[in-house]
Amino acid sequence: MRAFKSFLEDERIIIVNLEPKELLIESLIAYLKENNIKSACILSGIGTLRILNYHRILTTEYIPQNEFITVEGPIELSSLQGLILNFEPHLHFVASDLKNVYSGHLEYNSEVLYLAEISLIPLEGFKLKRFINERKVSYIKEDKDEL
Repeated sequence: MRAFKSFLEDERIIIVNLEPKELLIESLIAYLKENNIKSACILSGIGTLRILNYHRILTTEYIPQNEFITVEGPIELSSLQGLILNFEPHLHFVASDLKNVYSGHLEYNSEVLYLAEISLIPLEGFKLKRFINERKVSYIKEDKDEL
C-alpha cells in the first residue's frame, strides 16, 4: 500500500494506492489506524478487483432483507464512495465484469486484482457514530460519548 498526501486550503486529501491481492476495506482501515484517523469520507475509488464481496437490498419491507454476493473477476471498479466512521465502513460502489454491472454495499474480503486508487479526506473534529435503529438500518448520529 502506498499513500500520497496533498494539502489544499487546510483540507488534507489522501490518495491510497492498493496493490494486487490487498483487501480493499481491510487495507483502508489499516491505513487509517496506522495514521490515527478514526473517520474519513471516501471521495473516489477506481481500480480492478479479483474478488468482489457485497450486499444489496431485496425488498421494500419495513425491515430490509439483504442478499450477500461474491463475484470473482476480472472486475472493473468504476466508482467507490462513502464514509468510514470510527473505523466502521459504509461504502457503496459500481463495478462490472465482462457480462454484468454490480452495485451495492461493499463488503470485507474484496480483493484487488491489479490496482485500486482511493482518495479520501479525514473527518477530523467530527464526532459521529453509526447507530442501528429498530428497523436494523444503520444511520449517523452525533456521538455524545466523544463530546
